[in-house]
Amino acid sequence: TYTVEVASGTSVIGVLTAVSAEELTFQTKDLGVLVIKRTNLKQLSLMTPEQARRGYDYQGNGNRLFFAPTARNLRRGEGTVQTIDIFLLGVNYGITDNISMGALFTWVPAAGADNLFALTPKVSFPVNERVRLGGGGLLFFQQGTNFTLAYGNATYGSADNNLTAGVGYAFVGGKYVNTPVFMLGGATRVSRRISLLNETYILNIKDSYENATFVGGIAGVRVSGQRLSGSLGMMYGFYSYTNRRYAGDNSGDGGAYPFAEATYRFGRVK
Repeated sequence: TYTVEVASGTSVIGVLTAVSAEELTFQTKDLGVLVIKRTNLKQLSLMTPEQARRGYDYQGNGNRLFFAPTARNLRRGEGTVQTIDIFLLGVNYGITDNISMGALFTWVPAAGADNLFALTPKVSFPVNERVRLGGGGLLFFQQGTNFTLAYGNATYGSADNNLTAGVGYAFVGGKYVNTPVFMLGGATRVSRRISLLNETYILNIKDSYENATFVGGIAGVRVSGQRLSGSLGMMYGFYSYTNRRYAGDNSGDGGAYPFAEATYRFGRVK
């Protein structure tokens, strides 16, 4: 069973029954037998058995949570454009089914030359039908300085329902920072249009005398269409600090802030 999108933007769900050099034939529930010329085909996406049973549309390959990447990749020829809280923009494109490249940048007018720019290369491959492994980097540049986060991750599940765990290490100005950042996140699709998502980051910095721990992330809901999706949630963060050299030098705090993003998926996938 496939989700079929033609050049006009119309989408249908059907079972592929015949293939020729110029046409594809589908048996659909609402339209009966549908013959589509290959030149009019914009996207042809194989549905999972669960998607076909529930009548779900294809809404992407589950390559990203709110911000964090999963070990699932964009398909070749598929891309996304994303805006996060208006002032952070991102674009990603599937070079192959296993390799993608992206970019992030801020466009805060008052920041001028202090706006950030980043590259986000990513590679992933399937271990089996449910498990994928991946890795990549976030290469940030600002006013002659640079910051790099190299990461590896693993994802279990499908595009609709998945769990991802990852770890990353930072390089600041070319120098290695021996403090890992751990990430745990997941998504579950609860209806045709709605998914629940969460991503949590954990960072612990300590030496013989000091210990600081940060836990933060994003939790919320995503509403998805065939090409356009939008998310609302809360960014949360909590930290604790302890200094064993000075009694009473301990602190901790936390908070939560609104989060919003919108993503448009583009490209021609067959």
